[in-house]
Amino acid sequence: MLLSDMPPFHVFVDNPAMLVWVHASHPARKGSPPLPPSFRASIDALARRYQREALQAGVTSFKQRSVDRDWVTEQMSAQNVATARILSKDFALQHLRDVLEGIDACVIKPKEAHSSRGVLSLKRIDAITFNCLQERRPMRLVEILEHLYSEMREHQFPNHWQLEELLLPPSGLLRPVDDFKFYAFRGHSALVLQVARSQQGQRYRWYDRDWCPVDTGKYDGALDPALLPPRNPKALLAVAERISANLPVPFCRVDLYETYQGVVLGELTAVPGTYHAFGEHADAYLGAMFELANCV
Repeated sequence: MLLSDMPPFHVFVDNPAMLVWVHASHPARKGSPPLPPSFRASIDALARRYQREALQAGVTSFKQRSVDRDWVTEQMSAQNVATARILSKDFALQHLRDVLEGIDACVIKPKEAHSSRGVLSLKRIDAITFNCLQERRPMRLVEILEHLYSEMREHQFPNHWQLEELLLPPSGLLRPVDDFKFYAFRGHSALVLQVARSQQGQRYRWYDRDWCPVDTGKYDGALDPALLPPRNPKALLAVAERISANLPVPFCRVDLYETYQGVVLGELTAVPGTYHAFGEHADAYLGAMFELANCV
């Protein structure tokens, strides 16, 4: 079976038995049931591989490259994919005021963190006050620093930060853009996670590659069926799958923004957070995709 032959997730959920091969076993098991494909187990193995490579002299793992903004920008430029401009690469919070000098709009984020912890989208009002898109209120510089220091202590990431350009949604409204995270395997997307950020926290919606809303067992308590799908889903999918097809690994999550300027790459996520939280059907489906991607 080829990756292109895999049914969309909503079809698989209706009839999981359609993938007969996932239950195949060798007679040497002597009647014991085989372990079906598992995304959790596959990513566990991939994480171990990246850890081994990180310990080898002269070896740069894909995971290390994926967080190298210069490498990512170069790769995306070759594919004509836009990336968010970096306004300041690496600074400590105590230098934030100096770094913000002359910048009217930006996104501040930790260089090493998961999800949107510590991320603030800012639009300048005056010398020491910014409109914060997440909080939907003005914040003075001292408040911004207090918030970021608190996030850094709570989530235990190092005091290394960066500024990126502020991206706006297709409507042009002054609010954070939605994030569309594609779980992609050698040019084939399996699931898409939409993340919307607001003052009330993060809300989520899952789709399969046909853009059918689906349940995966992950983020069940924060799913919001009222989230509007992207304006141009075909364009997002095409970019995600083109990026994935040109990566040297069987799996990578491709995080994209749909913006006023078009599709923009947010990040390449080699090992997604809480990958163990998928339900049984999603874990098996993504695991089957991983196995097929490893055969290419």
